[in-house]
Amino acid sequence: ELRQLSRGALAEMRTLLLELRPAALMEADLADLLRQLAEAITGRAGVEVVAQSSGKCKLPDDVHVALYRIAQEALNNIVKHAHASRAQITLQRTPGDRGLRNGAEAELTISDDGRGFDPDDIAPDHLGLGIIRERAGAIGAALSIESRPGTGTRVKVTWPGDSGEQP
Repeated sequence: ELRQLSRGALAEMRTLLLELRPAALMEADLADLLRQLAEAITGRAGVEVVAQSSGKCKLPDDVHVALYRIAQEALNNIVKHAHASRAQITLQRTPGDRGLRNGAEAELTISDDGRGFDPDDIAPDHLGLGIIRERAGAIGAALSIESRPGTGTRVKVTWPGDSGEQP
């Protein structure tokens, strides 16, 4: 338990340092950032968060930051509202042609085993979900929020890539 608390505190400090130096956010690999967020939440809130990723490609800066911030907000919502014991972050990146951004795609999924909610009963301007919607919209990503009372929640963001744009 002490080891887990120490790891969580260290991850939390790294996250705070990123907030103080936003350029570091861009330099770090998104999968590493998501693992760090998972460790910080596990240590701080006691919710076991597992982060997994597959694929590797360079995402545009705005997409990189938006996906990180969406994961951050979704995890904050899990801690505040879900009463979950476990959550999972999955990042899938598909490189485009010849490894360039052209055609690259990314999918981020955050799910939990919490109490869930009825999405129809949540006001569209609900702060946490509103922030997630805005960030997904700003990068042209599709957003899906699936939940039912008693079944947990799944937030899925699919970024279709920059068709035709060169790095």
